[in-house]
Amino acid sequence: MLRAVFARTLKPGVTDEEFIRAWLPPGRTMDSYPSGVTISHNLTDERQIISIFEVDCTPEEFPGLLASLVHPDSAARLAEVVESTQLEAVFEDTAAFGARQPLG
Repeated sequence: MLRAVFARTLKPGVTDEEFIRAWLPPGRTMDSYPSGVTISHNLTDERQIISIFEVDCTPEEFPGLLASLVHPDSAARLAEVVESTQLEAVFEDTAAFGARQPLG
């Protein structure tokens, strides 16, 4: 399992829906999105968000899946709603415990 993680600060007044529309691929809805996604807001700064995309693939498969995960013009579209990006990285799960399901 890979997790693409982004920490961003939205521009003033931007809603979650506007942010999602900026990267959601054409023809996709949140109900038909091919991976799990969570968007969380900082408790002390509502404009600061973390988005985590859970993608069930190998690191080698990931580049080939990008077209199904993001809008082709997502960089330009995100620039319209995002003030700054503090973290943009892909991580591979190496351990799981607690209430989460164990790694397969």
